[in-house]
Amino acid sequence: MQHKKSILLQRFWEQAFLAVAIAFAAACAQAQSGGLLEKLTGKTAEPVDPALAFSVKARTTGPQQVMLEFSIRPDYYLYRERISVALKDSPAWRIQSIAFPPTTIKEDKIFGRSPVYTQSFTVPIKLEGKPGSPASLLVQYQGCFEPLGVCYPPATATLKVTP
Repeated sequence: MQHKKSILLQRFWEQAFLAVAIAFAAACAQAQSGGLLEKLTGKTAEPVDPALAFSVKARTTGPQQVMLEFSIRPDYYLYRERISVALKDSPAWRIQSIAFPPTTIKEDKIFGRSPVYTQSFTVPIKLEGKPGSPASLLVQYQGCFEPLGVCYPPATATLKVTP
């Protein structure tokens, strides 16, 4: 009887060890693919699609006022000098002022000292023109994935608002 209990206990521990080993191997595989790392930290080991790394939206905040909202994932940054805003097919409007927030300085191997944004930010824009008329903003920007030093080609977004 004692021998039978010993065999059952041994099988239990073998199965428990096997289950833990399988779970550990699966976690390691997921961590290497970036899945677990991303779930735990919000960061990835490999660059993501540029549309997932950066996004920009526009919303009306008042009469003749628009706010651009840039979203940046952790470990990514946008070059300030590669961001431009212009009106497109909007003859009823003209840009009066754009107020970019402060940047941080990055020592870039290619571009030298460069002002960059490493976190999401907003840009207020004041327009002059005919209230109630639609306007299209052409926003261009370029950013990079910090851990690997991979930079994306410039991106362009056309955003429609009615200030």
